[in-house]
Amino acid sequence: MRVIIFGATGKTGQHAVRCALDGSHTTTAFGRSVDRLSAESALTLTRGDVFDAEVVSDAVAGHDAAIVCLGSTSLKDRTTLTRGTEHIVNAVDRHGVGRLVVVSAAGVGESWAQIPWSSKLMFKTMLRNLFADHQAQEEVVRESAANWTVVRSAVLSDKHEPRAVSASNTDKTSRIHRAALAGFLVDQLGDSAYSRQAITVTS
Repeated sequence: MRVIIFGATGKTGQHAVRCALDGSHTTTAFGRSVDRLSAESALTLTRGDVFDAEVVSDAVAGHDAAIVCLGSTSLKDRTTLTRGTEHIVNAVDRHGVGRLVVVSAAGVGESWAQIPWSSKLMFKTMLRNLFADHQAQEEVVRESAANWTVVRSAVLSDKHEPRAVSASNTDKTSRIHRAALAGFLVDQLGDSAYSRQAITVTS
């Protein structure tokens, strides 16, 4: 499958690129600093900004799927995820890309009941702008004509733990390693179990 990954130079995005390549997907890494990534035969590096709709559209053309791992720029930022995803969704729909997988946060929408009190406190205070951006981002994704899946991630961890990923819209969340999340994102490319719905993941 030909897949383009947005936010490919971020911590989760880099893992997603690796998982996609390991899964024999022909992969395009899109980002402003793609020179951080090592060139490989099945990997195309495309430098660009998700705020540039024309550049995004050109990059999306010819792909079968898109994975969105965008990150916020600061605690004050409440538009990057929404604006960037809007441009990606428009491009995906314009070019008839069949599969769209987007990272969001556990706690958004009905998953609020799944997160611990500590996460609720953070989303109401320090991370309130990020939370609002994810909420708006999900609304944009739901308007897509593509076969989309929103993956609501538990608190992300950089500490590797060999624990299985649990996907549920009822179970309580804890943490999830970025590599485990990335693996789940790539697995969705060939799995329609969560087609046109949001699913919460944790380890």
